[in-house]
Amino acid sequence: MVKIALYGKGGIGKSTTISNVTAALAEKGHSVLQIGCDPKHDSTRLLLGGFQQATVLEQLNHSDAVSLNDVMFTGYKGIKCIESGGPEPGVGCAGRGIIQMTNLLKNQGLDMDDFDFVFFDVLGDVVCGGFAVPMREGFAEAIYIVTSGELASLYAANNIAKGLKSHSTVKGKLAGIIGNERGTKRERDLIAAFAKKIGTEMTAFIPRSEIVQQAELESQTVIQYAPNSELAQVYRSIADTIEKNRQTVIPTPLGDLELENFVSEFCYGKKSSRPTSLSDLKKKELPSGNFQTPTCSCDNTQASTLGVNSASSRHLAIKPRTPMYGCSLAGAYNVVHQINDALTVMDSPQSCGFITFATTISTPSNENLKNSVFPNLICTNMREKDVIFGAEKNLKEVITRANRKLSPTATFVITSCPSGIIGEDVNPTIAQARKEGIDIVGINTDGILTGDFNTGMLTAYKTVAEHFIDKSIRPTGRAINIIGEQPLSTVSDKNFKELKKILDFLGLKINCRFIKNTNIKQIKEFKKASVNIPAANEIMINTLMFYFENQFNVPALKAPLPLAFNQTVVFTRALGKTFGCESAANELVRQARADYESQVAELKKFWSGKKVLIFSAISDTDWMISTLLDLNVNIQKVCYFECFYLYEPSESKFAGKVKIETKYNFENRKKDIAELKPDLVLMNFMPKQDLTSNVPHAVFPLNPNYGFNSGLEFARKWAKNLKVPLMEGWKNDAKLF
Repeated sequence: MVKIALYGKGGIGKSTTISNVTAALAEKGHSVLQIGCDPKHDSTRLLLGGFQQATVLEQLNHSDAVSLNDVMFTGYKGIKCIESGGPEPGVGCAGRGIIQMTNLLKNQGLDMDDFDFVFFDVLGDVVCGGFAVPMREGFAEAIYIVTSGELASLYAANNIAKGLKSHSTVKGKLAGIIGNERGTKRERDLIAAFAKKIGTEMTAFIPRSEIVQQAELESQTVIQYAPNSELAQVYRSIADTIEKNRQTVIPTPLGDLELENFVSEFCYGKKSSRPTSLSDLKKKELPSGNFQTPTCSCDNTQASTLGVNSASSRHLAIKPRTPMYGCSLAGAYNVVHQINDALTVMDSPQSCGFITFATTISTPSNENLKNSVFPNLICTNMREKDVIFGAEKNLKEVITRANRKLSPTATFVITSCPSGIIGEDVNPTIAQARKEGIDIVGINTDGILTGDFNTGMLTAYKTVAEHFIDKSIRPTGRAINIIGEQPLSTVSDKNFKELKKILDFLGLKINCRFIKNTNIKQIKEFKKASVNIPAANEIMINTLMFYFENQFNVPALKAPLPLAFNQTVVFTRALGKTFGCESAANELVRQARADYESQVAELKKFWSGKKVLIFSAISDTDWMISTLLDLNVNIQKVCYFECFYLYEPSESKFAGKVKIETKYNFENRKKDIAELKPDLVLMNFMPKQDLTSNVPHAVFPLNPNYGFNSGLEFARKWAKNLKVPLMEGWKNDAKLF
């Protein structure tokens, strides 16, 4: 049994060639199987008298149970014919369909050893993973490339050679080039020279003939229609060559410019005139006018950071940063699942939906799930069939069924990696659903393809804001919005309660938590608030603050976050000034100060004079420095080292009172500890490296708690660390053994 594949540019004559060759081999008494691997499914048409048979993928699309009898037909001289088929034009992935076809034929017991020859007829314009299947180990042992002398055809042939180079065995895969005349200059010699150039030879040349078209109009091969013609003899000669030829090579494909120069010099005696570098391009006269590179709010580069494009506040631009673990799909769901009356349809495989949902519901802070549409995530369970044929029909059915059953106020569609890979366009499905009265919004995250977890969050924030916030609303009452509370954070709900205590005392209310435990009505009325308050000093949250101020005219409160006593005082008074309730703010500060000073007096007995060394991956540590100074702690040094990209750099107000070292070399940590001999080392993460054993260490959070006394809460916790001995007594028993 010999397995052979013919590749070539679409329309170059592969199917005509292969059908005539298999017909010639069948006439000689060989048993032959011909498999068409082209979505057009017309490879075997001439062998079947013009009948277009049912394809493997067509059958698979209608039933999961497909037998060989459904897809294998007998044609001219007993040739067995199979067509892979493909999806409708413009949807799905035909290449993936070939993979599915080969797997199905194996599972259905097709034994290729039953045939003398097996031929694969393969589209070669794009040699993607699917169309490259016949090149792989275990499939075709020999591959022929059909080409004319046209540059586009030679370009496709050269690309196929590049794919073959990757998939060749030690002996190679390329068996030769078959020329198919189109009437270009010096065509036969050019194809022969090209074949030699890439390390093989032109094994046959098919002259241009009207007989081919006449035979095709009769739905026959030339072998059948004009068996005594010269052209029939050419096809029989090719069949003889293929039958005897066992010589294959690893091709040596040309570079694109090298190929163009080769064709130009061979036919016209000169090199290609196209520019080869940017400097060459600039030498050419370009059209006048201003050209701008478009910006994108969801970059997927290895280094991107969320920032603001100062030239246009409408776009959330991207700056270089290290990507965050997690895909854009998960980031987007992390945002929209916090809208209680909304439903998310995840256009993805089942595993994506399960992992994302399981992570979300396992977070302690997700109290809102008990009040929300539940389950608030429906997955389309995208399968192999959807990837091949397109998932639009399934998506439409899921959207309709879920809305009928759950009646959400709004529906979000989030796309996954397979959606992006097959180029699925969910927008027509969404548009149709809107016509049917469903308030639905698409968030095109395409899994990891459009960026990381934070990119997905930012995309979701922006999409929700632009679709739902009513710009016509004006501020009413004494209300604020909270921006960027992290749904996965364990302190979000605690901080919300502390913030609400302050607001309640001042007679203020929370209008919208964007987006945490909220609903569509609150989001629509976003602009009722007079100011926005950020949930943390993070780059993404600050980006959103800028965006809302410039696009929706809701300014940020000009105050630090309410972290520890001093910053909470400034924050409270800023609220009092903004809303005209200074007296209430001053009264709250007075009460809080009395309580704070009472606790400080108690804690000073332990902390006064203690030496503390601080290592931090973020520079927003004034809340902690102020607390320690109030406790009369000797802060030996604060060392900021560059690590976390999420947090906005800030300048400490204590730079003159405390020694602060920026861009700290973390390798100096052990040396500084040994020299300074602190009583306690504070860090906001524990490194993998071994810590110095003779000095207590404690961790402080990247996102600390809100409130007047939050700093003192940590001071009490750290005091316990100092009171516990570094080495438990029982550990000394090791020396007894």
